[in-house]
Amino acid sequence: MSMHRATGHPFAVAGIVAVSVACSQWASMLLWMPNPRSHMVWFPGAVLLGALLLQPRRRWWACLLGTAVGEAAAFGVLGVPPLAVTVAMLGSLVLTPAVAMALESLRSRLQSPLEDFRLLTAFVVLGGLALPMLSAAWIAIAIRGNVLEPYLSDWPNVTLAQSLGNLMLVPAVVWTAMRRRNAVPLEANGTSLAVGAGLLVILCLLWTWHLPMQRLQPALVVAPVPFLIWAMVSFRAVGASLAMLAVGLLAMHFSVAGVGPFIRDDLATTTIAVQLWTASLTVALLYMTVVVEQRATRTQALQHAHQRLQSMTVQLMRAQEDERSRIARDLHDGINQSIASIAIRLSIARQNTQGAAERELLGELQAAVTDVSEDVRRLSHELHPSLLRYTGLTMALRSLCEAQPAELRVHAELDELPDLPLEVSTALYRIAQESLRNVEKHAHASQVTVRLQRVGSDIQLEIGDDGVGLEDHRHDAPRGLGLLSMRERAREIGGELRLVSGLHGGTRVIARVAGVASQANQRDDTWG
Repeated sequence: MSMHRATGHPFAVAGIVAVSVACSQWASMLLWMPNPRSHMVWFPGAVLLGALLLQPRRRWWACLLGTAVGEAAAFGVLGVPPLAVTVAMLGSLVLTPAVAMALESLRSRLQSPLEDFRLLTAFVVLGGLALPMLSAAWIAIAIRGNVLEPYLSDWPNVTLAQSLGNLMLVPAVVWTAMRRRNAVPLEANGTSLAVGAGLLVILCLLWTWHLPMQRLQPALVVAPVPFLIWAMVSFRAVGASLAMLAVGLLAMHFSVAGVGPFIRDDLATTTIAVQLWTASLTVALLYMTVVVEQRATRTQALQHAHQRLQSMTVQLMRAQEDERSRIARDLHDGINQSIASIAIRLSIARQNTQGAAERELLGELQAAVTDVSEDVRRLSHELHPSLLRYTGLTMALRSLCEAQPAELRVHAELDELPDLPLEVSTALYRIAQESLRNVEKHAHASQVTVRLQRVGSDIQLEIGDDGVGLEDHRHDAPRGLGLLSMRERAREIGGELRLVSGLHGGTRVIARVAGVASQANQRDDTWG
């Protein structure tokens, strides 16, 4: 029970509460008019408790005033003096704010009221037991000798009626008000709503058909369970509370009309049967709802954590790519230029040296420096291939395949593609690079095929090998950071990555990006 703070002028609040209390009292009367001594449910007290939980304390006086006016108006239709009604309701007007204050005090110490068993238990004990019992006791004492005594003197019946009203209506009102600011989204669609409507219609048919009640009573008593479970799963706390309110009212209405599984020898016994069944099912459903809310909150927290992890992974990969580009640029423009300068000076020194031994030594040094320059150039290319920017993905992949060890025998089948966005080319290149690295380290393959092709408007990159394949028991299979980075790179550019293991060994890494080729063609047409 969270306390959503409603706003509005105090007298407007009092007016709304008065109308709500009067309407709820008339609705309650409709369920006990056949026998004024048998009260199915009382909603006015629940309206007051819900209003207090939704309003700041400085407006509680308006809620109390509205309740007194609404009760007087409702009973005034029956000719009951307003003073007699006010005296009878005085206990509820005093005790309900105390219960609301206790629930509010407990709620303020909780992080998520919708999913806390302590708050729900406090509500059931205080709002569902203590408050109805004490209010009914006050009514039984206050009405002695006045016109209300014939209607409200049955203390157990009035207690159960008020308890049912609180248990059914307060959660429905408060949780519905909470729904507007609850962060956990609901999961319902048109099909789900149709299923719920169908279950409710079936329930009404089962309860109103003239069936052999004695034989089917156990089944008919639990007939609402599918509808309640649907509401709880689809709409969680809000759906469960509203569905239980609807089911309870249907059970009461059908029982008053003389149909349904709760019919007994007389209306008083029927009333008790309906009340006890509704109260038990309501309390059980409320506790189940708390479990569902806890699961929904934890699922959302897990999803948020996964989204944050994905975001951090993308940021790290972008930072890594930027750092690679910077290092590659420094290697090419700085260190490699210095090495080239050293090689030139060694060549000049070798030409100007007269001794054969010195010339040979300088030649060896020049060759070593040239090898270092080539290693630096290759390292710079691996860190950030400039071919991607200037010649496109196809040429960059062909260069990558040619740079692999000769014993790996890499076969390239690369289609010519339109100019792709640099981030797409970079991501696919890194996927191919990581895949070839995994093949070299783990697959024990003798042959690899790198295939880049256009499939409709999609671009598909496939790296297949004839190695040992992926097996769950192999600890060196590429299921760590390498595979995670490949999946995240594919996801970042709007693609997907799949790993397919052959029946007789071998693995295929397939990365597919949807719609990129058509976008590239549109750019070419625009610039053309």
